Amino acid sequence: MNEALQPSPPEPSPLGSLQKIKQRWHQFRQHYWRALLFDVIALIVVFVGISAWQSKHLIVADGQQQAPDFNLVALDGQRYELSSAQGDKALLYFFAPWCHVCGLSAGNIEALRAARNDDELDIYMVALSYDSLAEVKAFVDEHQLTVPVLLGHDKQIEDYRIRAFPTYYVVDNNGRVKHRSVGYSTELGLRWRTW
Repeated sequence: MNEALQPSPPEPSPLGSLQKIKQRWHQFRQHYWRALLFDVIALIVVFVGISAWQSKHLIVADGQQQAPDFNLVALDGQRYELSSAQGDKALLYFFAPWCHVCGLSAGNIEALRAARNDDELDIYMVALSYDSLAEVKAFVDEHQLTVPVLLGHDKQIEDYRIRAFPTYYVVDNNGRVKHRSVGYSTELGLRWRTW
């Protein structure tokens, strides 16, 4: 009978639960190295997730897919054909002259060119989504580019499934897609992908 008269314990308040979570979070963050490790892991997870989402529509980079061939004219008037570069790895960097991220990563392409021999890696920068030849030339001049800059067309956008700039593909010496990426890439990242 006494049991029936005793009041039941109060339901935990959602506000109290949030306070406990917040308190534990602050305790966790007080340890510098643990907090730093957590932040680094969180950044990596976010970066990998965004990168995977951005590249989900690109050509599969499993080493089996053949890279679509192209025959394009460069700013200097010379013609470049991807299939003629077989025997060397190739980095295909698709950019738009109005793209700020493309401008930020253009220096990394130049640094990669300086670090890797022409005999082991062909680098092609393919301009897309431009209004005029002058716009492409201005981009090249501004970033002091020495790698071949090819004038691409809608066909390359379709063939390479490009939806954002810059988009990178690394093609092996058999013409197959080995790596792909969308967005900014560091010089170190480019070296790693093209090794």
